[in-house]
Amino acid sequence: MARYEELGFESEEEMEEYEAEQEEHADEIRNAVLDYVEENDVPESTAVFTLLQLAVSMHMSGYLGATEKPSAQGLKMELDRFAGDFADMVREAKKGAAEFIEDFKAASEAEQE
Repeated sequence: MARYEELGFESEEEMEEYEAEQEEHADEIRNAVLDYVEENDVPESTAVFTLLQLAVSMHMSGYLGATEKPSAQGLKMELDRFAGDFADMVREAKKGAAEFIEDFKAASEAEQE
């Protein structure tokens, strides 16, 4: 079975269109948040914690909207899965830590020139 079929798409093109659309949404949300943080001098720690709270709250609401008979136990299980997904993201970020630092330094040096 092809990857696109495993993910519920009828074709590779459909999957790629969906991924491109999701990336566009992610870019727009990222830009809106970063613009707000910059324009309002929001401390990084406040922005990060607020975004984490928002992510958890949205995920909880999504569970309620997508589940025919939501339960506290079901929500807890969904939050455990969400925590695992977040842990995976952090693990991947750690793997790319050196490259992230190098890219940041290069961008900073280019900006100073």
